[in-house]
Amino acid sequence: MKSIRSHHIVTETEVVDGWLIIDDEGRIAAIGDTPVGERIEEVQDDWLLPGLIDPHLHGFMGWNASKTTDETQILRMADALLWAGVTAFVPSCISSLMMLDNVRTLHAARTHQRQGAEILGLYMEGPFYNPEYNGGTPVQYFQAPSIERALRFYEAAGGDLVSLGLAPELPGAMEVVSFLSQNGVRVGIAHTGADYEQTIAAIDAGCKMATHSFNAMRGLHHREVGVTGAILLDPRIYNEINCDFIHVCPQMIEILLKMKSWDKILMMTDSDSLTGMPPGTYQIGETPETLEQNGKIHLPDGTIYGSGRLLLQDVFNLIDILNIPVPEAVAMASLNAARFLNVDDRLGSLKVGKQADFIVVDDQRRCRITVQKGVKVCDMDQRSSLVNPKFMNLKIA
Repeated sequence: MKSIRSHHIVTETEVVDGWLIIDDEGRIAAIGDTPVGERIEEVQDDWLLPGLIDPHLHGFMGWNASKTTDETQILRMADALLWAGVTAFVPSCISSLMMLDNVRTLHAARTHQRQGAEILGLYMEGPFYNPEYNGGTPVQYFQAPSIERALRFYEAAGGDLVSLGLAPELPGAMEVVSFLSQNGVRVGIAHTGADYEQTIAAIDAGCKMATHSFNAMRGLHHREVGVTGAILLDPRIYNEINCDFIHVCPQMIEILLKMKSWDKILMMTDSDSLTGMPPGTYQIGETPETLEQNGKIHLPDGTIYGSGRLLLQDVFNLIDILNIPVPEAVAMASLNAARFLNVDDRLGSLKVGKQADFIVVDDQRRCRITVQKGVKVCDMDQRSSLVNPKFMNLKIA
């Protein structure tokens, strides 16, 4: 047994001043006033938060999960995410010529993983999207929805496909929603121009979430509220949301939090391989991408393309700027994703019986230490050893 002390232990319901006690199997044995066993650290004024869970991201610190057939890229990204306080995640692929091979590679990475932030499965962002709402993805890689195509991806994932986004208004989409839902895949409403009735029909058919809510989807209109109105009004839907205050303005997030219960919010980053790298312009394949000082990533035409901010920074956006209660803000980046992905029996919160996966956060809102199963696996001084050393060669300005 060992114990760690903090004035700010964030549980599912409150912030506790006390000791987090870890048993010999790496589980949380108690949260109380008295230490048990070895006193490993007294962090005092630092926060103890559950390890964060990112349900949708593409890259980090120069590593890429979405455009690769090299599982090393994904495994090294998993290592680097520990530095950011993320202890579990769902790497995401995007529509491309290599999408099927990318799915196979993501499955292989999960199969072979031995360390790093835990890969919980994979998310397919595409290819069944409306080209009018493509975001930054080239439309030539989109495909018409069909059960045959969906089955091909499902089989390539080897049981690891946990979520997939599609545009429900496309011909054939509803059949795909039903097929995937019946096979345990959480289908998201994404890159879509659906109207209100089409969206509700998709939810009835099994859609579970709105992918990066409000981005790359038809907006709200007072005569036909469309997909945006539907995902705000329907309590069955989880809302993925990027809280960097770049993808979605603070006022829109406030509207969402007034409309939907906090336990239906899935914070995510949609991060890119530029995330965590120095600001500048990088030549990524055929298209240059620019990372600004504030974390905004954009293409040459100004299209926002992923986020350059950390999930932990976005949690404190909610706490410090929108005055969201700490346990709720933290749960939106940990417990809610664990529940959505059916791993909340062991991950997602500081609760007796769960894995002792937690992070120590200092007064500057930085992750100082990351712990998995009661063992320190990363600290902030390890950053240079986690970055992809070849990625800086892509910087052109």
